[in-house]
Parts: sequence; structure tokens; C-alpha cells
Amino acid sequence: MAEETTTPKQEAPKTAPSAAPKAATGIGIAALIVGIVGFLSGLLPIWGLVTGAVAVVLSIIALKKSPGNKGFGITGLILGGIAVVTNLIVTVFWILAFSFAAVGTGAALDASKTLSDTLSAQDKLAQTQIDAKKEYSAGEKARFGEFDVKVNSVNKNYTPESSFSQASSGSKYVLVNITVTNPNNDNVSVNSYDFSLNADGVANTTSFISIDDDFQGGTLEKGASTSGNLVFTVKDTAKDLKLQYETEVFTPKTYKLAELTYTLAL
Repeated sequence: MAEETTTPKQEAPKTAPSAAPKAATGIGIAALIVGIVGFLSGLLPIWGLVTGAVAVVLSIIALKKSPGNKGFGITGLILGGIAVVTNLIVTVFWILAFSFAAVGTGAALDASKTLSDTLSAQDKLAQTQIDAKKEYSAGEKARFGEFDVKVNSVNKNYTPESSFSQASSGSKYVLVNITVTNPNNDNVSVNSYDFSLNADGVANTTSFISIDDDFQGGTLEKGASTSGNLVFTVKDTAKDLKLQYETEVFTPKTYKLAELTYTLAL
């Protein structure tokens, strides 16, 4: 009787169980969150730089600590790096902006001080003229505003050579020879129309008749002088005669306009 043979059963090959993926740790999540905050605050000077730097540090620690932190760590590292670079640029921009603003503010303050000093000087000059002497006696050298006036001679009954230029009935001509000098550093302009003759309280302008050596005036430099004759028509009964000059001064800081009248007795 033949013997039965049995074939041994082959066992299935054993496979090693695969390791379960490791979950991200808290530091990996923290790195991601701080990276997002740093990225969003990158335009804020200093703050974005700090949060970005913290995100970079946390991301590096997370990557070293556990493979499960790889995704969070890389994302946090990228966002933190962007935040740091962006914030460095923003911080430099603001530093430069504040520097230029400071320079501009300093220049503006200097300009404001210069303007204030100029206005103060003009106010001081105007106030000096307001407070100055206005009435002068015969023979005095008078200060009329910005220039000095001296009367060299007076003819209270001047008669022109031309018969066509004689004074009308009840009137007479008064001829006044004057010298005007500029004592200031700046130029001064003066002409015959600046003067009038106050006769018994009534101001009379210069007369339009032809005279020799008439006063031309003009622009006077520092220390320069000009001389000439002025002729006025007044009543033949006039007795109290004064050379008169009128002007106005303005104080820029106090906005004060003052009318000034100077007289020099003849």
C-alpha cells in the first residue's frame, strides 16, 4: 500500500508594522502662528521685525525637535523670514523719512525765525519813526522819516522873471532851497512832490512854474545828498510858514498803519 505524502504548508512572509506618522508638536504650531502674525505685521516698524525673528527661531527649533513639525516649521520659517526682510525695509524707510522730516522741520524753524527777526526789525524801525520828533524849529536840520532835510534859504516873496508866471491877485510865491541827505544804509527815494508848504495850517503843494535850479530829487545812496529849489503858492497874508512832509509807516507784526507828518519852520 502506497504511503501518502503531505506537502508542508508555506507560511506567509511576515512584514514589519509601519510606524504611524508623528503628529506636530505644540512648538511647530506655535512657529506657524507666530510666522503668520509676523507676516501680517511686517509693515509695522519694529513689531514685525520682532515677531518675524521669533517665528524664525521657533521654526528652526520645531524642525529639529520632530519630523512631524516639518510642514508647520517650514511655513513658519518662510513667513517669519519674509516678515524680517519686509520689516527691515520698512524700518529703514521710516528712519529716513523721520530724518528728512527733522531736517525739513529744522529748516522751516530757521526760516520762521528769520522771518520773525525781519518783521521785528521792521517793526522796530517803524516804531522809531512813530516815536521820533515831528516838529522842528527854523534853522534845525530835520529828520523827515528816512532822510534829513536842511533849509538853506527862503524867499517869502519870490517873483519869477517871466511875466506869464506871476502870482495871481491875493497870492504870492515862496521859494525854498533845501538839501536832502540819506543817512541810512539802504537807498532812499525822494522827489519834489513829497513836500508841501504849510501856511497858517493849510498845506500847499509845489507850484508848476519854471524856476532855476529846481529840486529834482531821485534815489539817494548811503550818505548821498541832493539840493534844489521848491516853489509854492500861498495867500499873500500867510505868516506861519512850515515845510511839511507826510508819509505812512506800517508795523507788520502788529498790523498798525500810522500816518506821520513832519514840519520844519521857515
